[in-house]
Amino acid sequence: MRKKIILTFGTRPEAIKMAPVYLALKRDRAFSVKLALTGQHSDMLDEALDIFAMSPEYNLNIMTAAQSLADITSSAVKQLDTVYKKEKPDLVMVHGDTSTTFASALSAFYNGIPSAHVEAGLRTGNKNEPFPEELNRVLTDSISDILFPPTRGALLNIKREGLRPRLISVTGNTIVDAADLISRDERAVSARARRLAEKPFVLLTMHRRESWGKPMEGVFYFLKNYFTAARGLRVIYPVHPNPVVKNAAAKILGASDNIVLTEPLNYRDLIYLLKNCFFTVTDSGGIQEEALVFGKKVVLLRKRTERPEGVAAGFVKVAGTSPSKIRSCVSALIKDSAVKKTFRNPYGDGRAGERITQSLRKYFELPVLSNIRDFMV
Repeated sequence: MRKKIILTFGTRPEAIKMAPVYLALKRDRAFSVKLALTGQHSDMLDEALDIFAMSPEYNLNIMTAAQSLADITSSAVKQLDTVYKKEKPDLVMVHGDTSTTFASALSAFYNGIPSAHVEAGLRTGNKNEPFPEELNRVLTDSISDILFPPTRGALLNIKREGLRPRLISVTGNTIVDAADLISRDERAVSARARRLAEKPFVLLTMHRRESWGKPMEGVFYFLKNYFTAARGLRVIYPVHPNPVVKNAAAKILGASDNIVLTEPLNYRDLIYLLKNCFFTVTDSGGIQEEALVFGKKVVLLRKRTERPEGVAAGFVKVAGTSPSKIRSCVSALIKDSAVKKTFRNPYGDGRAGERITQSLRKYFELPVLSNIRDFMV
């Protein structure tokens, strides 16, 4: 009898990063795979599902207007409890560090169902940076039975905390699988994305909750002034739909000649811009990893990163939200943003989905079909 696995997620980044796992499991007849979506970011989730041809069996649509983090977590725990009781899966799989991630693992725990955490072990060491993601992933790791850290550094974090899951395997990050897969075929890239990439540009993304208010506004004012004087180089900013971010961007950057504000891009278009940008300025976790797939450098608008491998490899410059530090990093990259021709990506080799599938075969005491080794750089 095939082992029933439910993959649970609620945001676009989770969908993208779980897609390689979903596709690998679907190809293996030892497993029966179902998707349960909380709809934490329902407006941005559908296009990611379409790109990777994922069809959910459950869409809980938990989001309501002005919902708090406590509302999201409690609603997800309660509604997933109903799904898990009905389906009685052999395993629940979660990804990353969202409120859905923690709620899914907690609901599985309450129902006596083993859970597996993909992208386990990432840490900044400060529970408020990023907020609430750092605590979400710490708690999820502590209650999960299977941990899939993407790197050696994440594995060491798990060991330092004394966690003893039933199975642990270093897989590489599934985002490398996803970005590589999507970037191979540019035929479906939109005309809008192609137009945006016609002239030299820097790709900007910024949305994190801990930067809302004065830190974000300070970054926007700096970028407006700096790139007004930086002739020949534009900034492309796909603005996050959160009203706090949208309003600040429109107020400060809306009338800037060298900064182009655009609606959120689908994943295929975003990868196209990332692949073709000069470099990227971001507070995103995923873009830190995706940028390295294409050898692009990153100015990170955060004080700390749970992804130190990119810093060690010389690709990521940690600037925080200090205009002087951002200026220093941006100026350095304008002078030298050259792609490294030969390097080994510290985040993965595009085989994370395969490693996870074979590890689950081992967990369920099924024949292992590939002797692929853990990812270690």
